[in-house]
Amino acid sequence: MGEERMVLSRRHLLMGMGVGAATMMAGLAGCSAAEPKGSAAGGQEGAPSVLKEATETVEADVVVVGSGIAGMSAAITAAEEGARVVQLEKQSILGGGSNFAEGVFGMGSDLQKEAGVTGDLADLLAIEMEFQKYKVDYTLWKGVLDGAEENLLWLIDQGVEFVGLNEAVYGNLRTQHLYKDHRGANMIAKLEESARAAGVETRLSTPAKHLIVENGAVVGVQAESGKDVVDVMAKAVILATGSSGSNWEMFDEHTSRSSKHYMWCGAQGIEGDGIKMAMEAGMGACYRLMAPIVGTTVEPLGLTSQLAALGACNPIALWVNQDGVRYMDEGQVRKVITAPNALDTQIVSYSIVDQDLFDTLVEHGDPNVGWGFYVPRGTALSEAPAELERELERGTDTIFKADSLAQLAEQLSIDPVVLQSTVDEYNGVVDAQVDAIHRKDPKYLTHKVSTPPFYAFHVVGSNVNMFGGIHVNSECEVIREDGSTIEGLYAAGLECGGFQGETYGISIPSSCQGIGLSTGRRSAKNAARRARS
Repeated sequence: MGEERMVLSRRHLLMGMGVGAATMMAGLAGCSAAEPKGSAAGGQEGAPSVLKEATETVEADVVVVGSGIAGMSAAITAAEEGARVVQLEKQSILGGGSNFAEGVFGMGSDLQKEAGVTGDLADLLAIEMEFQKYKVDYTLWKGVLDGAEENLLWLIDQGVEFVGLNEAVYGNLRTQHLYKDHRGANMIAKLEESARAAGVETRLSTPAKHLIVENGAVVGVQAESGKDVVDVMAKAVILATGSSGSNWEMFDEHTSRSSKHYMWCGAQGIEGDGIKMAMEAGMGACYRLMAPIVGTTVEPLGLTSQLAALGACNPIALWVNQDGVRYMDEGQVRKVITAPNALDTQIVSYSIVDQDLFDTLVEHGDPNVGWGFYVPRGTALSEAPAELERELERGTDTIFKADSLAQLAEQLSIDPVVLQSTVDEYNGVVDAQVDAIHRKDPKYLTHKVSTPPFYAFHVVGSNVNMFGGIHVNSECEVIREDGSTIEGLYAAGLECGGFQGETYGISIPSSCQGIGLSTGRRSAKNAARRARS
């Protein structure tokens, strides 16, 4: 092997390798900030990165890197196809971001039959293609839809439990199957049992570092486990590491958004490892990395924070920018995907709430205020006052309280005259029940900003996952820029580029999980076939 096992680092590979992941605490109860955005790894462009001397060598047919729904379905399916499978997971537990998923896309379940769900998935795909203005790859999506029934029934056969269907209807179809307790961790637990029964060798706390390449073909993975360096030699490798996640360097380099407007609220340890390894192996530049932000929040609060729901998922509040100017219909927060797009157009965005609205939401809640299944709409936000006091005591610089609008303006570095004028104008809109400029729905025009004290929240987008980075064909083979395949290398899940644009697709609910399930199984079947050849 010798020099043939040298791996060349590329400029894009170097981006972000020193960036830490955001931490997920208590099931997304608080999304801690990642290491400072803008930090970068050292090294010189084009400098060689030589594989270390292995302290252990393992033989397998297929190596799967990652353990979300894509990695788990890949590992189990490859084992079912007769392959010897080694699965590598960098964290101490399985599941990655899938632990926090609400459900999965699929067709053909008893739940759908009982609900009388019928329809053509082609209609659903047409809606998604139009929604994304055809900036997505039809050939990739077709594979997901063609296998929707087979893959869902396979998941059910693994013992995965579903508690119902989401009420959302697209293309006359209800396709989102909700996991038990609306938590993907229950699904991962069942797949862990299946993997163990199928003979998959799972190695936790063993991050993959490099692909082993010989004569242009991938023949294994080099990983590290504590002080040990492990070479896992195999005929095929499946990358399923969840795209770039909290890697803000990749985010700023490869997407059209600015990381300053967003907060990583996904799982710990997702940092673009698979993308970097594919680039090492000769794929070329990072491919179609997308940031389809879903929802809004307040940093450093998390998706289950009631205070974050009150401040950022509240269409009744008044939103202003860094100049104290109202610039959007605040009702867009209920559409989930458009509010993050709007705040990306400003330098800073604040939501403003007075004491009257604060008290109303704490005592009674509102059917329009909440964040998905984490803080269900209509929940009385009784935990918000304690959260508020805690953050104010900590000196959190994203949450503000003032006895007057002038004082609030001073805290926000906004001209108090401008802010007062904006509030007066907004209060007039509420009185008139007509928003002539931004067309806010009157059902959200229920509270003026008039009762002190006043609260302001620095609103950012909730970055719960990233899409893309690895160029694949419809068989989940990783391909180079000229379309040729990298022999022995496959990818599955969110890091497969081409499924998403930069506005989160909601016409196929739980599409992230559906993509992971589909590509995980397809890549595994192809990888196992290669191992047999």
